[in-house]
Amino acid sequence: MRRGRHCMLGFVAISAGLIIILSLVLPSAFWWFILAVLLIGFGIWYIRCC
Repeated sequence: MRRGRHCMLGFVAISAGLIIILSLVLPSAFWWFILAVLLIGFGIWYIRCC
């Protein structure tokens, strides 16, 4: 089986589908919490890499 760009596109498509399904089920406050966690994690990663 070949890996590469096709594998990555499949992963992105599955992830997008899961996010859409979860956004229909979960309340909006949950998504603000996830956004805050992602921003904090990105900030920590950026500080450690630079």
